Amino acid sequence: MTPDTLRIITQPDAEPVTLSEAKAQLGIVESFTEFDALLAGMIAAGRRYIEKRLGQTLVATEYRATWAAVPADGLLHLPYPPLLSGSAYDLAVTVGGTAVDAEDLEVDEDAMPATVGLPASVSGKVVATYWGGAADGSAVEPQVRAALLMYVEHAFKNRGILAEDSAVELPQGFEALLASASHSGGW
Repeated sequence: MTPDTLRIITQPDAEPVTLSEAKAQLGIVESFTEFDALLAGMIAAGRRYIEKRLGQTLVATEYRATWAAVPADGLLHLPYPPLLSGSAYDLAVTVGGTAVDAEDLEVDEDAMPATVGLPASVSGKVVATYWGGAADGSAVEPQVRAALLMYVEHAFKNRGILAEDSAVELPQGFEALLASASHSGGW
């Protein structure tokens, strides 16, 4: 069951596309820094837009999901996969304000989205804090990186409300690249 609420707790430390890569896409020389802050914002906005469209997280992000009660089947579906695990990426679940021991959880991190099975004896409000995305330093799929660069280029070239010769829609190639990265192959 999907959560009643979902909140980002920790934003990513790094973006899947660097400022240098965005400048190269736009033909801006590396030493020209006037648009650096604007481009950094466009990269972050494009990443978040793509994450929303794909329903998955691109880079390590910490989430808190809340359910008003334990789902009838005892199974939590954690949005914005993939689930990150390991010592740097904790999964913490509380039910009724009491922490559930990790050994009592049945976690399927390979499911899309990841699932967490709760012990049968628990009841109350459920809060899960977890990390989704690719681990720091992991590569993002090339078609997603290309789509993000297209987004940044489009946003930069059409940044004015009434930009001359502005394109209203993102390029068709953007849609095709994202469709090839989605779980279903489409939207």
